[in-house]
Amino acid sequence: MRRVLAVLAALAVAGCSSGGGTATQSTSAPPLVIHAVDAGTFQEDFNPYHLEGVNFGTSGMIHETLMYFNKLKPGEITPWLALKHEWSNNGKSVTFTLRQGVKWSDGQPFTADDVAFTFQMLKDNPQLNRNALEVEAAKALAPDQVRVDFKNTSYAKLFNIAGNTPIVPKHLWEKQKDPVTFTNPKPVGTGPYTLSKFSAQLYEFVKNPSYWQPGKPEVPVLRFPAYTANAVQTALQQGELDWAGAFVPDIQKIYVQGKPEQNKFYFPPEGVVTLLPNLTNPVLAKPEVRQAISLAVDRDKIVRVAERGYTKVAHPTGVPMPGGDAYVSPEYRGAAFKVNVEQAKELLKGIDPGQLKFTLLVPSPFTDWVNAAQLIREDLAKVGITVETRGVAFADWVSKVGKGNYDLSIRATPSGPTPYFQMRSMLFGGLATPVGEAATGNYQRWKDAETDRLIDAYAATEDEAEQQKVTQGLSKIMVEKLPTLPLFYSPSWAQYRTDKYVGWPSEQDPYAMPSPYTSPDAAVVLLHLKPAPK
Repeated sequence: MRRVLAVLAALAVAGCSSGGGTATQSTSAPPLVIHAVDAGTFQEDFNPYHLEGVNFGTSGMIHETLMYFNKLKPGEITPWLALKHEWSNNGKSVTFTLRQGVKWSDGQPFTADDVAFTFQMLKDNPQLNRNALEVEAAKALAPDQVRVDFKNTSYAKLFNIAGNTPIVPKHLWEKQKDPVTFTNPKPVGTGPYTLSKFSAQLYEFVKNPSYWQPGKPEVPVLRFPAYTANAVQTALQQGELDWAGAFVPDIQKIYVQGKPEQNKFYFPPEGVVTLLPNLTNPVLAKPEVRQAISLAVDRDKIVRVAERGYTKVAHPTGVPMPGGDAYVSPEYRGAAFKVNVEQAKELLKGIDPGQLKFTLLVPSPFTDWVNAAQLIREDLAKVGITVETRGVAFADWVSKVGKGNYDLSIRATPSGPTPYFQMRSMLFGGLATPVGEAATGNYQRWKDAETDRLIDAYAATEDEAEQQKVTQGLSKIMVEKLPTLPLFYSPSWAQYRTDKYVGWPSEQDPYAMPSPYTSPDAAVVLLHLKPAPK
């Protein structure tokens, strides 16, 4: 998920209700004030499988995964709720051996029944199956052992299975008639925090006293206030926020303020931001129209002006370059976007100009994307394409893009352990829900048999060279068929202060994505923090 510029400033707690945790603890260690979510007001939603309205921190801080994958160090995997895994049945079954002695925050033991229940729930409720996992069955073999069976060979989906599937407690969730609409207002998890307070303007987490990692976390209280777009920058400027995931136009002046040792920032790439064409629109479904749009857009100017040079223009495949060379077809490794207005006009000659009118939908709090949209509008006007830019509230944007109710939009796709996971999220036909149904990826609704064949072929082998070859095939499709139009690499926006706590991720120690909105990385960051020396 992409960084979020939240929407309504208020630190006062009004009408708070008790969550599933303990009361705020008395301690000398100070609370951490975090900006992570884009919403004018918060909804009381802590269902880790919801995409719309769920509060950040639900996944990772409350509901944990079986394993942790460090996307900044591909191949670095840390056992979490599971200590190990073993494949069988030609990669169609995986058995996890679970950590013993773990408890849910209500004191109940965590067992294989909870893991089996979670995967069975995803099989029975496709709306919650955000990774499109082809679960056939899930069975507890022993209190600390569970096997999950899949329809097809799934070696390559270990990240989706173990690193991106939050586990929920069977003893509470099995009582819910509809887990799809369940908002989990009093969440019970195995994670380092529990919910202690909630209001529409602020929610608060406190340390889980029975957490399975002894002595952790050392940060006792987390506060998540809601902010207006402008208030985020003011809060950073005035020192009200300790950890934020925001685009700040002049970060040295507004945030660093001559204190680089205290007011730090770290923006590693976390995926790719693309211009999404809704492929259910018959005009945008034409390859020549997408090619013309791509030729008209000046990405260098977008990075320089809208993104203030904080990132780089994406490679035409969307694969991070340099570094991802092995996953890119050799013929396209040196490819780069070029502006060619005349060629774009030529491609559009056979199309009625009256059909070349689109609305470009962007979340209004993302000021960099709003500025990028204006630049795109100006560029497309030069080739005869009329674009109306429209900024909407973050939740409205998530809903409209997810359900396919848009012409053009800008959206980021998060990275994974290899470029395949990013491409699968962008291109897999199994994620292309009908218009009107919320999607969890492939928002442009790309459907292509060769694409799906390659995606399945990657998951069917553990051979790294074969996986790279398959991803090279996907990279050719990105360049030649333009299912979505890469713009620039998506930074993991992170501003953090070292006056309260130290141990933050950095370029020298990239143990996790640094942004507070990335899950489960944000929880991993909190588990590394220690009080700053006095």
